[in-house]
Amino acid sequence: MVIALALGGDAFSVALGIGSKPRFSGQAFRLGFHFGLFQTFMPLIGWGIGWTMLSWVQAWDHWIASGMVGAVAVHALVEALRTDEKETTTDYSRGWYLISLSVATSIDALAVGFAFGVLNIPPWTPSIIIGITAGVMTLSGLFLGRWLRSCFGKAVQVLGGILLLFIAFKLTQI
Repeated sequence: MVIALALGGDAFSVALGIGSKPRFSGQAFRLGFHFGLFQTFMPLIGWGIGWTMLSWVQAWDHWIASGMVGAVAVHALVEALRTDEKETTTDYSRGWYLISLSVATSIDALAVGFAFGVLNIPPWTPSIIIGITAGVMTLSGLFLGRWLRSCFGKAVQVLGGILLLFIAFKLTQI
């Protein structure tokens, strides 16, 4: 459960940033489902690949995740800082945004899957727990972001973009 909470932290943080945007309703289920699904299957993929690709994945995984989250963060900040009155309605729960955020928030679960393989731990039960936890944490982050926006306005959207940039930077440090 501790591993599941640690892995769900990225999903929660990204969801908090997305939840701070206006009009995200309808995205909650899709984001929670896909973040949880990717968090479920990444450890299984990591376990299946094993040590054959470990050195390559370890060398690049944090850069890939950082780039994906960083691109979304810059886009979110640009939208938040727009001076015109029309607010954009980017749907982060569809297309490239959904896939890139799902991969970026779950790529660390791939390494956990490698550890399961090395330690000869059957991956099914932990992977399901990780996925459910990430899905719940995603929904929590979305609704907390929405509540914060209703209390503090557009400043929370800017803070959400900055938080995503911080996560992108921290991913390069892994």
